[in-house]
Amino acid sequence: MDFNILLSNLKPHLWDMVSDTVRFIRLALEANGARVRVGTNQMDPNAINLFLDRFYEDVNLPVQMKAGGIKYGLVCTEVLSPDGTWNYDAEGGDPVIFAAFELAARNAEFVWCLFESSVEACAAVNPNSIYLPYGYLEKMETMKPAPAGLRNIDVLMCGFPSPRRDQIMEEFSGQGITICYPGQPLPVQMRDGLMERSRLNLSLQKTESHRIISVTRICHSVINRIPVLLETDHPEAEFAQFCLTAPMGETVQVAADHLKNTDLEAWAEARYQDLRSSKPMDKIMAGILNETVTK
Repeated sequence: MDFNILLSNLKPHLWDMVSDTVRFIRLALEANGARVRVGTNQMDPNAINLFLDRFYEDVNLPVQMKAGGIKYGLVCTEVLSPDGTWNYDAEGGDPVIFAAFELAARNAEFVWCLFESSVEACAAVNPNSIYLPYGYLEKMETMKPAPAGLRNIDVLMCGFPSPRRDQIMEEFSGQGITICYPGQPLPVQMRDGLMERSRLNLSLQKTESHRIISVTRICHSVINRIPVLLETDHPEAEFAQFCLTAPMGETVQVAADHLKNTDLEAWAEARYQDLRSSKPMDKIMAGILNETVTK
């Protein structure tokens, strides 16, 4: 079975942002014997071409591929509600966003959803839609965290900046907590180097309207034994259980308490073992392939 993961539908500044997602999926496919290539615009008529999300650059490409007999699958990485609302409408909804995704999903061989809540909306467009949860992959263990006494960053916040994130990080700094907040997406190697030096990896909601549990950030951190502090009002949620959690508005105080009172190395090791035993992603992907590709 051949897969060809393509990034050409995304704007180039997003390529690095989805690199962890690409690695999770590629490694899980390879663990099941698939041959996987990753590139930009090298379409492969003999493979299943795999795209992430909607087609920003050319909305007509899905129709052209369908007409040309080129098989492709789609990975939905966002929270999509049954009415087509994208990411809780947290940043202002444009109907074109869902329309472009809907066109791509309708013509796909399958849709893999990284959020279970997105399956209903995707299945309404393409019945061959399924939830693809992340899990443990040994080959994602690529970092070597520094010993606790040598980690000189108390809290790390990587990813896109926002006024809300700016404010929270200023509050951390005002409490005398050592922060690292680059304020822009970083190359993976640089980000990983910062994570190795950090006591807590923060997952902060971008705005007051967001309620996203960043599964990619969580699983990547847990696999590499970096504790995650997730800002959420749903600590019982599936992947929130692998994190330290803080309610919206209480992040700084909760983090300060854990930095002072929690054995973060022991916490990280326990969550690593939990993920490894409960969510082996090679087996998860085997089920996904059986349900959506080889059935």
